Amino acid sequence: MGGVAVVTDSTADLPTALVESIGLRVVPLSVTFGDESLIAGVTLSREDFYARLTETDRIPTTSQPAPVWFEEAYADCVDDGKDAIVSIHCSSALSGTVGLARDRGARMPIPVEVIDSRLVGGALGLAALAAHRVAEDGGSVEAVVAAAERVRRAARSLIVVDSLDHLKRGGRVTGAQAALGTAMRVKPLLHLTAEGRVEVLERTRTWSRALDRVTELAAEAAAGASVDMVVVHAVAPDRADELTERLSARLDVRERHHTLIGPIVGTHVGPGAVGVAVVPTR
Repeated sequence: MGGVAVVTDSTADLPTALVESIGLRVVPLSVTFGDESLIAGVTLSREDFYARLTETDRIPTTSQPAPVWFEEAYADCVDDGKDAIVSIHCSSALSGTVGLARDRGARMPIPVEVIDSRLVGGALGLAALAAHRVAEDGGSVEAVVAAAERVRRAARSLIVVDSLDHLKRGGRVTGAQAALGTAMRVKPLLHLTAEGRVEVLERTRTWSRALDRVTELAAEAAAGASVDMVVVHAVAPDRADELTERLSARLDVRERHHTLIGPIVGTHVGPGAVGVAVVPTR
């Protein structure tokens, strides 16, 4: 059979039906509620995660994949007769997943090229999709990596959260940032930096203004080009629909996806969050 296989992880927020239809391999991270550890997308669905979240007064924790998940994913690629693997994962500034992928990849009988995407969520999903398309068209390892790297450089990832409490407890923002957001009763607009860190970009007073700013910033990132985009939400479908309408009115959208944020990213952004990842197509 030959060719290149693409592997990513469960922080890549893409519609489940899409992932299954194209056969994209996804290595799952874990979520722990108290003493119970659950595997995102395997023993814990997105819907069940949010149901559990409303029933607990303790924010769950997340952890990188168990080594066996990488071993199984890579072994499946070998069994499928692939010549090489390109493994694209969430930012090393947010998780140790990249390091684990490199460790397990070095043990495989075929080459494994591991990419620190410096992305997470929908942006990582778009990088994995771009790489997968090139691989399915018979592209070389170099071409598949180049497709993912182009998305990494061009992606704009924006998300508005109800509060910074979840990110603070997960260590993704400082206590000072979270306290300021709470005190001012604002809607923090977050973005991914070039180094792959989550930072507060702006603070807006209302949801309407927050969605306006996301739309404006996405249009700036597009710079007149058509875009691929993923709109994501954490049990906030009405906000996601409203954001999609605003973006569709301002952007020339080539490929559009709309999805519920998975358990890993959902743990850190909390219910009510809504955002978008856009990638110009040129």
